[in-house]
Amino acid sequence: MKKDFHRVSSYMSKWLFIAVLAGLGGGLCAVLLKKSIQLVAGVSSVLPLWFNPILGGVLVAGISRWDAKAAGFGTDHYIQAVNIQHEHLKPKNLFGKLIATSATLGFNGSGGVEGPMLVIGGSIASVISRIPFVSKNITKEDRRILTICGAAGAIGAIFHSPLGGGILVVELLYRSTLHYTDLFPAVLSANMGFVTYSMLAEAAPFFDIPAYPASMTNVPHFILAAVLAGLCSLLFMAVFGAAQQFFTQLPAKKYHPVLGGMITGLILVFVPFAAGTGINIIQHLILNKSSFMFLLILLGAKILATSATIASGGSAGLVVPSLMIGAIVGNFTALLIPNAGSALTALLTVTGMAASLAGAANVPIATSILLIEMVGLSVGVPATIGSIIGYAIARNKIIYNLDNGNLTDIKLLREKDCERGH
Repeated sequence: MKKDFHRVSSYMSKWLFIAVLAGLGGGLCAVLLKKSIQLVAGVSSVLPLWFNPILGGVLVAGISRWDAKAAGFGTDHYIQAVNIQHEHLKPKNLFGKLIATSATLGFNGSGGVEGPMLVIGGSIASVISRIPFVSKNITKEDRRILTICGAAGAIGAIFHSPLGGGILVVELLYRSTLHYTDLFPAVLSANMGFVTYSMLAEAAPFFDIPAYPASMTNVPHFILAAVLAGLCSLLFMAVFGAAQQFFTQLPAKKYHPVLGGMITGLILVFVPFAAGTGINIIQHLILNKSSFMFLLILLGAKILATSATIASGGSAGLVVPSLMIGAIVGNFTALLIPNAGSALTALLTVTGMAASLAGAANVPIATSILLIEMVGLSVGVPATIGSIIGYAIARNKIIYNLDNGNLTDIKLLREKDCERGH
């Protein structure tokens, strides 16, 4: 008993200290990225919208020559560092990814922030591991968990999600399991990241939603929205995969972000609402029923713009675009239901968001919790239904791929390591 107490107290004291540091660093990085994107957006506002993604592509092309990990969505680099190298990312990855993401999103490239935040937050581990007290008391496996903690702190902060952020960074690592040795420190770091962010920036729920009286009669509607959004997540993955193949076959790789910026700029000439993260558009879709033609055009434009921006090497994530695609499909579902009011339209939109993200990223648990924290407790039922159905539809596919292998194989490899006790 005494031995067990000593072991548990030693484990808790170590990870309380390290996870708090990682969460603090991740929260600060989230604030820095948000402010940087806003600063660049202020500059881009005086330029033609179509020209902005091209300029962003030029900047990313230059940055990626200094740091190759600055390009792309970043989730692959995080998973590879944790599951293959069992190490942390480098300090220069923090600065390279921060600058590249600010350029991509600040200049109206289409994408989100979770992939870059995984790299930026994960890079915090390298800084923390160099603290003398820490370096003397951690193993290689601890460094791997420290990378997860840094990423969790950043994700928990940027999505205002102290629980879902911690679960997301762990669920991304595995195909069908969660491991407590990774999860507990990650959730603690996500909470500390959220607290840090709350002290320095606005940390209210991401989206507003109308009041909703619970009703069993709406469950079939949620199922319909989830099925349609799950199918659209397959479409998104297919188009994004085709875009990756297209750019892979092109010569002059260092100029790909510029070409991607040109394609995105052309799309924005016709559909400017496809620019940036799309957070404001998602909020609009939650509160307002749109027309069929607008939703159809926006869906195609967002899928194409995101694929062009990120598959070409632009630095942005895929979570928020997945949420926006799901929101479009959920809003469309409301058009199919006679007399669907504002509350039901909002819940169908959230259902679509959950199904699309859970399907594309294979993270059903994190998705449901993220949406509850980002929107509110009233979306618990549609978020859960959407996550389960979206994951069930697309579970054999995933939008993230590694340059040197299939991501599903990487996840399975890590699961087998854990089963053997490695």
